[in-house]
Amino acid sequence: MGKKAKNKMEKRYGFDRRFISFLLHIVVPFLKSAFGVKNPERMKLPEGPCIVLFNHVTDLDVVWIMDFFWEQIYCVASEHVVRFPVAGKVLMVFFAPILIKKGTNGASAVLEMSRHLRLGHKVMMAPEGVRTGNGVTNPIIASTASVLKKLKCPVVTVRIHGGYFTTPRWGKGIRKGRITMEKIGEYSVNEIAAMSSEEFFECITKDLAEDAYAYNVNLRTAFRGKNPAEGIETQLYLCPGCTRFFTIRSKGKEFFCDCGLHGTIDEYGKLSGKNVPYSAIRDWDAWESAYLESMSVKKTDDFGNSEPVRDVSLGCGDKILLQSPDMTLCEISQKHKNIPVDSGELKLTARTLSVGNTEILLSEITDVSIIAYGILLFFTKDKHYYEIRGKKPYPGEAYLKLIRKLKS
Repeated sequence: MGKKAKNKMEKRYGFDRRFISFLLHIVVPFLKSAFGVKNPERMKLPEGPCIVLFNHVTDLDVVWIMDFFWEQIYCVASEHVVRFPVAGKVLMVFFAPILIKKGTNGASAVLEMSRHLRLGHKVMMAPEGVRTGNGVTNPIIASTASVLKKLKCPVVTVRIHGGYFTTPRWGKGIRKGRITMEKIGEYSVNEIAAMSSEEFFECITKDLAEDAYAYNVNLRTAFRGKNPAEGIETQLYLCPGCTRFFTIRSKGKEFFCDCGLHGTIDEYGKLSGKNVPYSAIRDWDAWESAYLESMSVKKTDDFGNSEPVRDVSLGCGDKILLQSPDMTLCEISQKHKNIPVDSGELKLTARTLSVGNTEILLSEITDVSIIAYGILLFFTKDKHYYEIRGKKPYPGEAYLKLIRKLKS
């Protein structure tokens, strides 16, 4: 790192420490009260540089973690957070996040982390890369352990409890209950060096594993809020009664399908009602994933040749597998700007993904991910970066899982 760059980061660090001190003393107490965050005892981090890993359950996890340790900690964040016109600028000015694009190898983010660590700063990240949609910690990015070993810094793991029910990724508003943090592990540089990447990966995965439903079985913490079911159709995108996609609707605390399914969600996140076979979103989601995996489709190559993937074909060629109306396709520029490309109906076939009149071959997509309640992000071989969002929330996770299946 050059002397000029080092001086700039050190000057920036002084500003950041003063701002975070103000935030923790003045602003965070109000946020904690609104969200029901309760930490009877603050924990200590190792002296000097270190990396904090946490399970991702709310949009304010980084604030809860800084309050838990009462320290300035730089956060690795998805670049989409700076694309909001006002909030994005506020985040960049006051938090200086280390940005990473979904679906990339994150080389630039790792370099920025390394710079901070060499200056003695602390860094935090959620190695899942995306908030949980069903209450269970998402799979951790496979390269996490090997990257952390190369950075040669102590690693601390923290598990956040209660965040999923407070602000579920699919939901609207706050369901006030109780959020707590638990320090799980602390690994020294020597301990990390003594482990293989596989062994360290297993440790991280175990430390961050959280099942919101299982954790709350004995605690019986109630999470109360207005209209708790609204938006649930972006997670429960497949009806178990009629096995049709995108037919479930929600209002207030109820959700329903025209096939007769009619359910409610209570203050403990429990589902019940007519023809509702699952009491937890976690279990409904597991069934949806298994159903998508068992779907039989035929891949059709660019020359029209058909290749069966499973025993029985449910679709081939240009037959539409999933579709959603009123969508917009944007390309994301290097300066984090959304540039509209097309709008109209989103359609997924065994061969293509399209919005309006713009069609992209699945074979050209190198990686796909989601953000927020399920907004689809994907990269193409020619280095383009796209986002698909709707006028209303849509079940992007269904597209994500089926695209990954089609590309496997």
